[in-house]
Amino acid sequence: MRVVILGGGFGGLTVATELRERLGNEHQIVIVDRGEQFLVGLRKLWALVGLGSLEEGQRSRAKLDARGIRFLRGDVRRIDPGARSVDVDGETLSADYLVVALGAETRPDRIPGLTEHAHDLYDARRIPALAAELERFRGGSIGLFIAGAPYKCPPAPYECMMLLDEHLRERGLRDETKLTVTTLAPILLPNAGKPGSDWLAGQLAQREIAHHTGRRPERVEPGVVHYDNGTQLSADLLIAVPPHSPPAVVAESGLVGEGGWVSVDPATLRTRHDNVFAIGDVTQIKLANGLPLPKAGLFAELEGRCVAGAIAAECGVGEPPAPFDGVGYCFIELGKDRATRVEGDFFARPEPQVSVHNVSARHAEDKRAFESERLQRWFGG
Repeated sequence: MRVVILGGGFGGLTVATELRERLGNEHQIVIVDRGEQFLVGLRKLWALVGLGSLEEGQRSRAKLDARGIRFLRGDVRRIDPGARSVDVDGETLSADYLVVALGAETRPDRIPGLTEHAHDLYDARRIPALAAELERFRGGSIGLFIAGAPYKCPPAPYECMMLLDEHLRERGLRDETKLTVTTLAPILLPNAGKPGSDWLAGQLAQREIAHHTGRRPERVEPGVVHYDNGTQLSADLLIAVPPHSPPAVVAESGLVGEGGWVSVDPATLRTRHDNVFAIGDVTQIKLANGLPLPKAGLFAELEGRCVAGAIAAECGVGEPPAPFDGVGYCFIELGKDRATRVEGDFFARPEPQVSVHNVSARHAEDKRAFESERLQRWFGG
């Protein structure tokens, strides 16, 4: 039996690791990804303000081969979910089970001028240039704008601004700097509801970080973001969260549904095709309030465990897993040694039930442990 997993991120790595532990060597597990290096996404913010390097959060996917998981590096050119086959750089790969975990891609090209005049916060390749510009910064204004939704890791833009606030204070530049963040959403964190958004607004206000909702960017010019309501954001340094979309190969596969994302059964992560699953950021699971389940690494991981359990059970190993329940958490950093833990039951009705824990150094430590534990589990020492 062969399981082919498209995408070597949180979800794909979880499916592969869980299956390798449960199934015998007669079953083949293959991960396909275009990049050799895996990077824990939260590293981008740490690298930006000097709390660590990108390299510390990277591991070579080639290490998976030694762990009994075949890593195939290449571009997925075509997906045929009906036949459970994929074209990887001209090679056809067939599967008994196919798991699509190709994630979401940033699309700065969808906002005229964004690529030329703003830094993409979600592109790890652009973080060194942004960090260098921040190092040269001697005061003025920094603006961060969220240009599309849904996007990966909803709290990250706000974490970025709070980390920048602390970073600039340590450099003695905060009094000479205006910080502003804008979002196209009607509240800061729609998935956290009004209470969670109000809490976050209070944290930003305490740090004198200006924030505006309901501002959808139309175009970016040097030092200026133009919004569709006629307002503008002017800043010496512009940082963007670009629109996101599934990879083109997924959009062309016939797997996508409403909104252009892959449709799945929320409880099982199965698509409408036999033995074809989809997990993580490439999917869209609608909640009771009409909003999508947040695109976050932890949810991709939890979905991956569910899928691995289902495949293993169908191979005669273990019991079928409990349905995916939409319960998860994330840490929101408010500084280099302070964070809070946000927990949510996102499948609750009529609204997701979200709670915010007290800010503490322990939560910051737990976030660092979250990274190290997963790197150890997936890649070893």
